[in-house]
Amino acid sequence: MVERDGHKGMIIGEKGEKLKRIGTEARHELEALTGGKVFLEIWVKVRSGWADDEARVKTFGYE
Repeated sequence: MVERDGHKGMIIGEKGEKLKRIGTEARHELEALTGGKVFLEIWVKVRSGWADDEARVKTFGYE
């Protein structure tokens, strides 16, 4: 989740390379923790003001 459309491009990277790297590293870590195969579905969404919404921030696991 990002605040602005410009942030989305920074997360995805050129031709999706950065997002692919993030997903691959996360998948490897999760597979090591679970001992099995993991399929991740990853997307980047733009939502203005999400960081200021305490309830929304908590749904991501932050307090």
